[in-house]
Amino acid sequence: MDKEKVGKFYDVVWTEYLPEYKASEAHWQIFYSPQEIKGKSVLDAGCGTGIFSIIFARNGAANVLGIDISEGSLETGQDLKAKFNLENTSFQKEDMLNLPFDDESFDIVWAWGTVHHTTDPLRAMSELIRVLKTGGSILLAVYTRTRVTFLHEIIRKTLVRTPRKTWKTLSKIMALFLSPIVFVFKKREKSRKGEKLEELIMDWYFVPIRHYYYPEEVKTFLEKHGFAVEKFLPASGRFDSTSNFIYKARKQPKL
Repeated sequence: MDKEKVGKFYDVVWTEYLPEYKASEAHWQIFYSPQEIKGKSVLDAGCGTGIFSIIFARNGAANVLGIDISEGSLETGQDLKAKFNLENTSFQKEDMLNLPFDDESFDIVWAWGTVHHTTDPLRAMSELIRVLKTGGSILLAVYTRTRVTFLHEIIRKTLVRTPRKTWKTLSKIMALFLSPIVFVFKKREKSRKGEKLEELIMDWYFVPIRHYYYPEEVKTFLEKHGFAVEKFLPASGRFDSTSNFIYKARKQPKL
């Protein structure tokens, strides 16, 4: 199944690469503060290494649950939990398309760069909305569709057919050749630092499933489901064509 391929892919990525804690926390602070999350329950949906689960837990959340379909990722998260000696954090294997949680179970849902790697991103977002409490906030980072998205997809669909054992080497080679281009032609600083270019290339071009959306599509979806947008970051990366756009939105009471 496609979702199992994604899980196996991140078994490689999130055991080989671990984002820098301080850089990740600085990025997290663009959207949340210790005051806002104090005593809250958090779902880190598609937690990867668990770095953001740890950040929420260390900044005052009452309890944090990191979920992922990648067992390798969850093991990395467990290692981080042990490293920081945290008791308010847990990790478990779950499918974002079929969450086993009751309606309105969490105060905060964090889904950084995850729904677009599911087989059905809109269903994933619907599930995340369902388990979020009224008055709670959701953060969604989603790949941006641009005029050159089709080129990225041609490259990705070619590279995912190469042997898995060559991916890390190919990513390093591509990073070597692309680093001067990134240096000369970048449009902005990347909002989330602490990631190696080879890691980003692996995530861009070797992941089995990758969907793209226009920001307005996701905004319309959120508003249709009763959310008010509180923060919008139109591009998180150095180039428009490799960026996530990010929405932080709050679930409004039903009239």
